[in-house]
Amino acid sequence: MTDKCKTLLAAAAVGALAGAIAAAGVVFATKRKKLKNQAFLKAELELEQKLRNVRVVPVLGLDGVEKADSLARALVEGGFFVIEVIFRPSAEDSLRLMSSTGAFVGAGTVLTAQQAASAVKAGAKFITTLGLNKEVADWCLDHAIPVIPGVASPSEVEQASRNGFTMLKFFPAEANGGPAGLKAVATPYPHLTFYPTGGVSEKNLQDYLSLSQVVAVGGTWIAPQDLIASENFELLSTLAHSTLQVVRGNVGLATSGKVATASIDHTARLWSIETGECLMSFLGHEDQVMSVAFSPDGELLATASTDKTAKLWLCDSGQCAVTCVGHSGPVYTAFFSPDGCNLLTASHDRTVKIWDTTTGECERTIARFDRTIHSAVYSPDGKMIATATDDHEVIIWNAAKLQQVQKISNHSQKVFSVQFSHDNALLLTASMDGSARIAEIETGSDKIVITGHNDWLRCAAFSPDSLKVVTASGDGKAKTWSAVTGKPLLDLAGHADWLRMAAFSVDGGLIVTASKDGTAKVWRADNGECIRTLDGHKAWVRWAAFSPGQNRRLSVGFGGL
Repeated sequence: MTDKCKTLLAAAAVGALAGAIAAAGVVFATKRKKLKNQAFLKAELELEQKLRNVRVVPVLGLDGVEKADSLARALVEGGFFVIEVIFRPSAEDSLRLMSSTGAFVGAGTVLTAQQAASAVKAGAKFITTLGLNKEVADWCLDHAIPVIPGVASPSEVEQASRNGFTMLKFFPAEANGGPAGLKAVATPYPHLTFYPTGGVSEKNLQDYLSLSQVVAVGGTWIAPQDLIASENFELLSTLAHSTLQVVRGNVGLATSGKVATASIDHTARLWSIETGECLMSFLGHEDQVMSVAFSPDGELLATASTDKTAKLWLCDSGQCAVTCVGHSGPVYTAFFSPDGCNLLTASHDRTVKIWDTTTGECERTIARFDRTIHSAVYSPDGKMIATATDDHEVIIWNAAKLQQVQKISNHSQKVFSVQFSHDNALLLTASMDGSARIAEIETGSDKIVITGHNDWLRCAAFSPDSLKVVTASGDGKAKTWSAVTGKPLLDLAGHADWLRMAAFSVDGGLIVTASKDGTAKVWRADNGECIRTLDGHKAWVRWAAFSPGQNRRLSVGFGGL
């Protein structure tokens, strides 16, 4: 073999070896890339699930860090545990503080890989970009950090999809056609999901969320700058919670859009919240109607009257189905058991009676009271009954055995209304002494004392989640309060005379009040706006109740004289 041939063979061998090494390197790199993609996809899937749980992400632009911790805690308490922080100077400190609250925090508007690295080091769990930023996207892929790259056109969507991204940020959403524009862009790519931000607000968020490919939206309206500046984090938390209820499609769905009222003109009435029209009158009592209550399924209406009876009416026809006869004095309140099988009534005759709602027969009587009974209610689980008499004591009974299990004597004057919290752990009371109190049932001790009205408190009621309280007073106002701190939230002023009661709707989005001025009013619970006045009774309205709608079960309730 000639030297030339040997040289050629050696070169070929070297080339083959180099090729083999290169091929092995490619295989290794491919495997390494595949492993990284699997880790990234796992992290992305976790983020997507969290976004689907909250549906709305507060987008925060903070200029300093001094309020970051309190702001994050307020949002988490309001239900928003996923937060996006715009990456600005001092953003790292904000991310670090917010992450310590338990929030799942991400960094937005990240422009460089260095910013992404800094954000993640500070605690960011995900990254969002304004556009298809390859530098940031590659860094996130390499470090298994979920990133939501921004897109605005089909070309950008296709490019992002080819690069392995399945969740994209549609930005700026409103400037690019809003929900209609997003639908047009997203429909050809059913395997992709979207997170629209930029111009999303309370007015259009449901339009975005109705699109099947939208996992969540991002918005700045959830944390108003004026509340942040004034450090009113309690109100911010409450408003966040109310927003979350709207987001989840609960507001207006947990009620049938109807309210029942009771009046001393001897009638009860059913009203449309939307129009204010009286839909039905319940005629049959011979004296004042003191209170009304819907059965948990919304099919029956109970009325209590000073004619010494309680009646059950069919809500679809107005026909009286059952009359409960047995009290020897005026009946002040009627309250359904959680399963709707029994009706609890409290009377001036110093007894509480339990009735079968099918037959109207009295099953049991609690007759151990020395004074008039103002209120008797079941706990949400049906295992307890609370009674308030014409003194300062509230007694809690075992509902099955009718044995006293607790006595709460925290008020200085008579108690008018009582209500259990949704978890059966707390009791809310309203008293002639001008206060409402939230007491722990197990110990009987006060947890929160609410004061601020200029007259008696006739009624106090929890919101369905027990995070807020509404009070009704002889000063002509209703007020809402934080049930966590006791701090005031909203004033509901508009009645011309004193208020008898106030209550939240089953979804917590609305409040109804009843007044001596002869009207009931329906208010928005988030901002205190009066949306309807129900005017038609010939005398003052003693009570009002929201219909829960068909086949819905109430989780909490309240009662009182």
